Amino acid sequence: MDWSIFLTSALVCGVVLSVVLTAIMIISAVIAPDMWVGDYPPAIKERFGPMSVRASRLRPYVAAVFFLAVLAIPLIGLVSLQSTLGPISFLLALAFSFLVLLVFNVFDLLVLDWLLFCTIQPRPMILAGTEGMAAYRDYRFHFVGFLKGLG
Repeated sequence: MDWSIFLTSALVCGVVLSVVLTAIMIISAVIAPDMWVGDYPPAIKERFGPMSVRASRLRPYVAAVFFLAVLAIPLIGLVSLQSTLGPISFLLALAFSFLVLLVFNVFDLLVLDWLLFCTIQPRPMILAGTEGMAAYRDYRFHFVGFLKGLG
């Protein structure tokens, strides 16, 4: 087993997954800005209220595309890795998939949550009526979400 190829492949797939999922989030936020309100800190969700009818209607389709990417990208990476290294055991496939998802989870925490959401706060991420709320700087909320994502 060439571990450098294994780890490099997992990292590359993780980066690809991060880019694809980020693109899905951006596109869906442009279409319906409140689609991700369920992932905001509780104080923001409470002040904003329920997601719009449009976001509720579109969310299952976005979730399906999101889920498909989460399944397909690690599988494509495993097929590619298998063509390079030969047969891959279940345990190695599990480790590979975990590493790919871990790369996305770390990217989500550090770049999307802490850097963009908590620190830079681009205007499109701020929901109408919640401007200036302290909950936008709740780093702990996102860290707890990161820990849940490890599961």
